[in-house]
Amino acid sequence: MQLRPEDYRSPQSFERKVSSLMAQLAPHLRDGLPTLVAWPEDVGLMLVLQGMWDELRDAHSSRDALSRAVRAHLLPALAHRLFHGLRWPAALIHHRWRVMAETYLDTFSRAARTYGVYIAAGSIPLPAIDLGGPNARVVDHRIYNTAYLFDPSGDIVGTQRKVHLIDLEGPQMLGLTPSPSGEIRAYSTELGTVGIAICLDAFQEDVLQALSAQGVQILVQPSANPGPWSKGQQEDWLNGSYRAVQIRKIFRYAVNPMMTGRIWEIEFYGQSSIITSEPTPPARGYRDLGPMVGFLQVAWSDSNEEILVARVPHPDLSV
Repeated sequence: MQLRPEDYRSPQSFERKVSSLMAQLAPHLRDGLPTLVAWPEDVGLMLVLQGMWDELRDAHSSRDALSRAVRAHLLPALAHRLFHGLRWPAALIHHRWRVMAETYLDTFSRAARTYGVYIAAGSIPLPAIDLGGPNARVVDHRIYNTAYLFDPSGDIVGTQRKVHLIDLEGPQMLGLTPSPSGEIRAYSTELGTVGIAICLDAFQEDVLQALSAQGVQILVQPSANPGPWSKGQQEDWLNGSYRAVQIRKIFRYAVNPMMTGRIWEIEFYGQSSIITSEPTPPARGYRDLGPMVGFLQVAWSDSNEEILVARVPHPDLSV
């Protein structure tokens, strides 16, 4: 997915964006074939600014936009900052968590139900919320980078919070909180056992071991890389899903959807990929590294929007 701030103007514009990509995917779906659709990290981040785009359109940086957004909600954001010990960005997210969650969860639930697919819906920064019962409520006021997994009925069947944060997410920027690795969970589906490791988590041994111990077969690594897709970055990226699946054979498959696009001066680059543990012919690979064994699909570009599709044997079957 290519990030465009205008797609976050309103709940309707966000749903149009998601619906347009799902419509492009639709011709690849097959009745009766369980399907997983994976979205990139931070797909829900900009929902904190929905309804404020007219005030932010001429902001000259992400910090300027954040300052304007905080000023527009100063008193409630200040209350959350003081009561819960949050930094300004996290306090603003806490104030707006309900409208963010409603837009994100409703949109992806409807998409999963409409197309009859599982959706690993990237991630969104939210407090820990209890969705049981008639009304959602906050059970932990800290803000986590959170991924949700939806089943073909549109129900949430999995939640995963990011354990290892990058600087952009840390105390000097967004002020998010890392989740304990002991909260890593695997989820049984028609596709096999699915585990989610948000971006940097797929490079970390504690996360990989926790997922492996629970029998994960399909690793989903939603990512948003805020930097150039240099040859060195491509080489380093092989230490994530690719190493876990193709080199170490910890999991059978991995899906690594990567965000592209920009938020003011912050630009995201990367080639999405689908990886198998099988010794496939080296037909695909990252741009500057050439074809490598194990890549079933790799995006052509590190900056455009693309849909990757692969049909694979169920992980319970040998090939």
